[in-house]
Amino acid sequence: MDIFFDHQTFSLQNFGGISRYYTELVSSINNTNNNQAYISLLFSNNSHLKEAGLKVNSFFPDNHLYKKIQIIYRLNEIYSLHQLKQKKFDVFHATYYDPYFIPYLKGRPFVVTFLDMIHEKFVAQFPGLDDGGVITRQKQFLADRADQIIAISESTKRDVVELLNVEPSKVKVVYLGNSLEPTRPQINNIQSSYPYLLFVGRRERYKNFEGLLRAIYPLLKKHKLKLLCAGGDPFSQEERLLIDSLGVGNFVEQLSINDEILQRLYQQAFAFIFPTLYEGFGIPVLEAFACDCPCIVSNLSSLPEVAGDAALYIDPTSSESINNAVERILNDSELRQGLIRKGRERLTHFSWQRTATETIKVYETIL
Repeated sequence: MDIFFDHQTFSLQNFGGISRYYTELVSSINNTNNNQAYISLLFSNNSHLKEAGLKVNSFFPDNHLYKKIQIIYRLNEIYSLHQLKQKKFDVFHATYYDPYFIPYLKGRPFVVTFLDMIHEKFVAQFPGLDDGGVITRQKQFLADRADQIIAISESTKRDVVELLNVEPSKVKVVYLGNSLEPTRPQINNIQSSYPYLLFVGRRERYKNFEGLLRAIYPLLKKHKLKLLCAGGDPFSQEERLLIDSLGVGNFVEQLSINDEILQRLYQQAFAFIFPTLYEGFGIPVLEAFACDCPCIVSNLSSLPEVAGDAALYIDPTSSESINNAVERILNDSELRQGLIRKGRERLTHFSWQRTATETIKVYETIL
């Protein structure tokens, strides 16, 4: 069958978990027999597309053009609408929540993936998520009209069913995969002069970086332990002020990354720590498993579902819980080795090929 993926995520993201998911899904579908996935894109600066060898035109990648993302989005939307009219396909798969495409489907079925319900659950706690309810209204509109909804975890499915009043039978859970190939550690110049905990990705709001730092800063000093933040934006002025006020300027560092650097950071970390308050799935947990990196993760939302018995769990709102876990991982080598072994075992339950196979089954049910 032919599957039409639209432009949205690749217009909005230069990198990140959502665009990585769709890139891997498209690539894996195209590696199956008798199925062809197509992304309707005129321009994109998304790095995952380039890493996967999916050809796309860049749009002034090194130029801070005023409203560049809005321009890319509008150009790609016009192109997608043109392709919807011209191209033959069996199923449409929206890559985000704007329902602009609905009038142009002309009876052809569509699927939407709900990645999380962060806006709905945390807007009161984090006003920065307040967009006037736009995304929630878009989600509700699509949920009411989609032929099938994909959720990336049972936790996300429960939230979708509860918050959008969707019939459970309409929501199919399809787990995600991991893009880092399991390999042996390599010695290289990334190695810190101190042992380090690894924090991956964005740090704002529900990611709980501030809560983590306030909890563990005494341990950083006590053990001469670093906290390396891989990816995300450079530290903001507010983050710098917090780091300096806690006296850990020499122990907290932010690094720009690609997949090769990220893999080596996982391999050489004392542990990966994930104190998030909510995740729709949590790909970094699988990345850590692939790199033999012990995991300390939040006990909330989807993470116990993904990590199983292969992680040391924390209450991310409790400094005592976080500190106890870090102390245990530092002082118990048998615990670390056991988590590494269980992580490798747990990883066998997830792959992008499995994601593609189960997603194709979803398409087949609506055709």
